[in-house]
Formats: sequence, structure tokens, C-alpha cells
Amino acid sequence: MSIEIRHLTHIYDADTLEEIKALDKIDLTIKKGNVFGLVGGIGSGKSTLASLIAGLEKPTGGSITIDGEPPCPGKNVGILFQQPEDFFFEKTLFRDMAFGLLHSGLTEDEVNKRIHSTLDLAGLDRKILDQSPFHLNRGTLRLAAFASVLAMRPGVIILDEPTASLDSQSRKRLVDIIKRISGAITIIYISHRLQEVIEVSDSLAVLDKGNITFTGTRPGYLDWAAGQDGGGYLPILNQIMYRLHKLDFDVDFKVTKLEDAVGQIQRTLEKS
Repeated sequence: MSIEIRHLTHIYDADTLEEIKALDKIDLTIKKGNVFGLVGGIGSGKSTLASLIAGLEKPTGGSITIDGEPPCPGKNVGILFQQPEDFFFEKTLFRDMAFGLLHSGLTEDEVNKRIHSTLDLAGLDRKILDQSPFHLNRGTLRLAAFASVLAMRPGVIILDEPTASLDSQSRKRLVDIIKRISGAITIIYISHRLQEVIEVSDSLAVLDKGNITFTGTRPGYLDWAAGQDGGGYLPILNQIMYRLHKLDFDVDFKVTKLEDAVGQIQRTLEKS
């Protein structure tokens, strides 16, 4: 599903001394099937924008449409929150995953098939369906929460800091799932981990104090970031490569994989 955001403004505590303009006339177009990265510091407006796209709040001004329709949580938009334990409430993982599916009109057989296929996609053992979600480790719990969102087959999924507090193995598994489903589902990927965003995103936007300071493709972002504050807006890997590039090393600072960066540096050193 494609997303159109026009002149979106959101104000908290309007017309009071505590008034905060979280978003100021935001314009964005997110293409169908894209992984769209959203980055910015604390208070930049990322979470507010995610909440509005998910339909959890109504904007003060402007509009959001998803394939021409307003956002509808649980129907055309799914969201994975930062704290996976907030997602669950039933005694077993199966009952949790089945709850929304049964209320969507699917038969029990269809629900079983949907849950099993989604769990397989997430690389999780079906045996955990009989366990309490609260007995799962953090990595498995996050993947199970993601699987629960996927099982509803939304056209848009919002991932709010999806890899926060995960170990490297769980983080890699989740990122791999995102790469596999990209193209079939529109994904909004919110994270402060720039390297991660660069790795998975087709395009991205940078929010700063409720305003968009950049929107465009991944290569376009790297070009833009290189010109900001001496390359300080680049992911760590790209910062290193950018500094080498500025020292006349024959390297591409837009590289996204560590092994590619190492290979470029080795080849450059061999030539010198």
C-alpha cells in the first residue's frame, strides 16, 4: 500500500502554555512495497508520526491516506511497539495470535494455517505456541510479536525501534525477515541505529524538531549526510569510509556492508 502525507501538523496541549508542535506541515510519499526508514533524535517527532500513520491518533491538521483511505489500525496498518511484552495479554502465544484473526472472520482452520505459516516465516518453533509469551526470552518474544503483526496481513507495518535491546543474533534474524517480506508489504522502519536503517531501507526521511530535513533514496541520504557536520550524520561505517575518502583513499564511502568496506580498504593498501 502507498502512503500519502500532506501538510501534516500535530500539536500537543494546543492553546496552552505547554503547547508543543510535534510535527509541522509534513509532506511525504511512501511507495507501495518500500522499506521506508525514519530517523531522528529524541523529540524529533518520529513516534508521533508513527502513531498518526497507524491511526492511533488524529492529526491537528493535514491528512494521511493509505491507498486513498484513512489509516485503520488492525485493518490496513499494523504496528510493532518497542516493548514486546506490551503486545501480549493471553495465556498462550497461540491464543494471542489467534485473537485478532478470529475476530477478522477467518475460520479456525484458516487461523491455524495463518499462524503456522507466519511462525515458519519468522523461523520460530511451533512448539512455543503452547507457551506463555511471558516465558519466552526477549529475542523470541520480539520475533513472536512481529509474527503476530504479520499474521494479520496488513498492507503497512510500522516497526518502532524493532531491534532495541536485542542480542546480535536476534537482531540479524529480524532484519533478515524484513528483507524477505520487503516488496510485498510497505514497511516504515523507525530506528536510531543508522547502519541498520541504511541496510534495510529503500528510501528514508530525517526528522528534526517536527520538520523534515531530508527525504530521498538511500544513496541520496549518504550524499546529504556527508555534507552535514563533517559527515557526523553518517553511520559509523560510512563515517570511517568517508574520512578515508577525504584522505584520498580509493574507497566508496556509500558502502553498506562491513565485509565490502574491508575488501575496499585491503585493495587500496595493496596498491599503495
